[in-house]
Amino acid sequence: MTTDHTENLYQDDLESQKSTLADETSNVVNVGHLELLEERPIISKERLDVGKVTVTKHARTKTIDVPIELVEEYITIRTEYHDAESQNLLSGHYDEKDILRHVEPSLDSKAVVTVNGKQIEIGDDPIEIVLSRQVATITKDTYAVQEIDVNKSTHIHTDSIQVELKHEELDVTEEGFLAHEANTTRPK
Repeated sequence: MTTDHTENLYQDDLESQKSTLADETSNVVNVGHLELLEERPIISKERLDVGKVTVTKHARTKTIDVPIELVEEYITIRTEYHDAESQNLLSGHYDEKDILRHVEPSLDSKAVVTVNGKQIEIGDDPIEIVLSRQVATITKDTYAVQEIDVNKSTHIHTDSIQVELKHEELDVTEEGFLAHEANTTRPK
């Protein structure tokens, strides 16, 4: 019986501790829910046009002198007289007797002209002497003198941006003798 009594005491003690714990848990009242918040950075990227490059091609004109040799033909007519009186008549030193003598026609005389080393007799039929000359004809060719490559490249760099972030912390200030302090100091 003593063992039963001891067991009953032990049983009573356990029940009393359970009831004390039940009383303590039943005293807990939920007064609200509290959230602590913090800021976190959200980084997005945006493409900004910061400048532009305009590439145009235009033609410039310059005038240059190009030396060129051109051949031109010309005619020289020279009259030769075999006597001094005829030469004086040609040069303007003459008297009236000489004019009458030379104006009088003579039918058997023929004029001879030398063209390019060849003697041509001038008669009743006219002779034609063709003169020519060279002229410059200009054409232009286009040549590539320079090649230009236009490239656009992308460079990636890491930048550091300072962001000030807030977060909430819970500060608990206790005043007076509170029940949970009494439970921690009480022996169990």
